[in-house]
Amino acid sequence: MALELSEVHDCIGNPLKLRTIMLLARNGPMTAKRILQETGASQTTLYRTLNGMQEDGILEVVSETKVRAMTERTYDLSIDFKHFDVDMARENDIQGYCNLFSSFSLGLLRDFHEYAEDPDADLAKDSTGFVSIGLYLTDDEAKKLAWRFVELIEPYMSRTCPEQKLHNMALVLTPPLKRDAISESGANTLGVRLEGAGE
Repeated sequence: MALELSEVHDCIGNPLKLRTIMLLARNGPMTAKRILQETGASQTTLYRTLNGMQEDGILEVVSETKVRAMTERTYDLSIDFKHFDVDMARENDIQGYCNLFSSFSLGLLRDFHEYAEDPDADLAKDSTGFVSIGLYLTDDEAKKLAWRFVELIEPYMSRTCPEQKLHNMALVLTPPLKRDAISESGANTLGVRLEGAGE
């Protein structure tokens, strides 16, 4: 079943649908119960949303398990939807791409706001930071750099000891800019300085 771009846009613009997609993309197949716990949505709203996303071909039920008198479903992203970003590129859907980035940014803002509301938050102790710095890259160099980042972070995508804390690392390569000057901004508690920045 081929997905229409309008269905993709609907998911991007719907916080619960987008959160569900992000959870499944990050964790793989999940039960409705676990999605409910992670999203904090009401049970009625979540089940209506999951059913709608399944009907639209965005989600698929990968298993069903009997739990007492109930049937517990496990959901995953459909094969089509796992590659919706490829469809965006093929259709040159710039508006959809920008909407997707807006939702992505809102997810990061949520993480930082949750951190700000945490009474145990400690900037002097917690490893956190963000930086924006200009890079001069050809298209081929940009693709190679992205793959090098993937290779670098892959060992840290699974917990290997109880002392490890979960961090989200967001890698953003902006579209090519029309301006020529490098702008640098950021903040971090890691004590790391990017040598040569702004040179």
